[in-house]
Amino acid sequence: MATICLRLDDIHSGTPPHLLTVLDQRVWRDRPVVLGVVPFPAPGCLGDPATRRETHGFARNSLADPDLRTYLDRRTSLGMAEVAVHGLTHADHPTTHGPATAELVAPSQRRVDKLLDVLHTFRHEFGTSTLIPPHNFIDEAVAVRATSEGFHLSRALMDDEVLAFGLDPDLPEDRAEAKRRRPCYTTGPALVIYQTASISAKNVSQTTPRELAASIMRVARPAGRGVITFHWWDFLHDSGEMNEAFTTFAAQLLDACQQLGATDFATIAGLTGAP
Repeated sequence: MATICLRLDDIHSGTPPHLLTVLDQRVWRDRPVVLGVVPFPAPGCLGDPATRRETHGFARNSLADPDLRTYLDRRTSLGMAEVAVHGLTHADHPTTHGPATAELVAPSQRRVDKLLDVLHTFRHEFGTSTLIPPHNFIDEAVAVRATSEGFHLSRALMDDEVLAFGLDPDLPEDRAEAKRRRPCYTTGPALVIYQTASISAKNVSQTTPRELAASIMRVARPAGRGVITFHWWDFLHDSGEMNEAFTTFAAQLLDACQQLGATDFATIAGLTGAP
């Protein structure tokens, strides 16, 4: 038995407005979803596949998009979605240590202050209580600041956290074992919960929904909870048409997880009893 949180990342003002409703009907099917919204998407910030599937000429302020705003308001009012903040611009940035890195790794103080301002704005607008760092990586000092102000964190398991169990972070089974032993923890008023699996359209051709569900539940069932991440652009082809094969795969995957012991689906806030 386990509670599963579903994440749909990279949502912003360039996400085709019809797609989110289609996913509600065909994939989530009355399961609540955590929607990772990028407040100020930078040009090309999601990489080539997503950029080719975005709508054209969209505003660089996601909450200024009327279609997206209407959708978010409707789904949160129904209790079927939690709006999470997914970074600020989602753009990688250069650091003094070398190549570009994820937005919330070694960010400037100005960026951190802006992030907290946006988190509070989203809290006021949507009751937001969760931060999803871009690419699942965030500096510990930034994480501490966010969680100390009551914002939950959904992120990747760090190598040092695997090592703390005497396990090898380079071995997939050791990483899975670390998640089984400690799927999440509380820090002050907030929850930090690890991503169990990220499902990509390009990486499912060699498995079946049932096999992948079994792999996910081998981690989530002993832990009692898990987080499965999807990205909206995986559900589309470059033409803008639905990726029917992946849409069907995702729906069957969630059904299989349910059959294998996912007895409940909840938002991150729902895990803590937060509103």
